[in-house]
Amino acid sequence: MDKKGTVSLNEYKKKKQLKKKSQLNNINKLKKKRSKNKRKTLVYIVFVAIVLSIIITFMYRYSVISGLKYDINSLNKELGNKKNEKKQLNFDLDELSRSGFIEKDAKERLNMNYPTEEQTVYINID
Repeated sequence: MDKKGTVSLNEYKKKKQLKKKSQLNNINKLKKKRSKNKRKTLVYIVFVAIVLSIIITFMYRYSVISGLKYDINSLNKELGNKKNEKKQLNFDLDELSRSGFIEKDAKERLNMNYPTEEQTVYINID
């Protein structure tokens, strides 16, 4: 630079080249920052997707387990009812197989009576 504040052509070109280099460096820095930000965002999205998939998997498994527990409870209730029914049928069978009940039922329903003396026939075996 000379005394009057004028700049030579070479100095002007050098300053212009320095400005371009600094602008290119700034642009490159911005691109690097953006690419880093994109990578961070991508990593974050992948992390969130993995966490959501794990949560959804656990919820699905919990619903399956709950359904199976419900089925087990209903089958246990049905089993209890069947056991009670079996006890009742065994009680009825015991009652029906008693000789007193059979005799009473034969007299009432079938009109069966013990044979009288006149109806009894004796056979001699010699």
